[in-house]
Amino acid sequence: MPFYPAPVTPKRKSFWSSTGGILTIVFGSLALVVVVLLCMPLGLMAMIGDRGDAVSKMEVRVTSCEVFGSVAKVGFSVKNIGDKTRSATLKIEYRDSAGARLDTDTLYVRNVAPGDTVRGEESTILDVPTTSGSCKIVGVS
Repeated sequence: MPFYPAPVTPKRKSFWSSTGGILTIVFGSLALVVVVLLCMPLGLMAMIGDRGDAVSKMEVRVTSCEVFGSVAKVGFSVKNIGDKTRSATLKIEYRDSAGARLDTDTLYVRNVAPGDTVRGEESTILDVPTTSGSCKIVGVS
């Protein structure tokens, strides 16, 4: 009598290696990408909106201006009228008495607490010497 081994039953595939599992992975990944791409602009708009709101919560002023020769010195104040600590980037423009732009400068004011005012003074060397002029804040971000 010959010996025959017992029949081997084939192993059952897992769901993830079956056609249904592969399709679930592919379409699930695509759905995730679509959701991320649709939500990303909303997040960017919220950040931009918050930054614009931050600027509107700051009162910025030139408090003094001296322009003579090759040097300009500007005094400024930044008051936070919002309810959160905020920072600001100021763009200053220096002009001669005829109104021609002599130079520009960028100032950074960080971590101004709600209700506080930060005062500062900044000097710059002008590209073109002059005997008089003005300082103006032309941008706040």
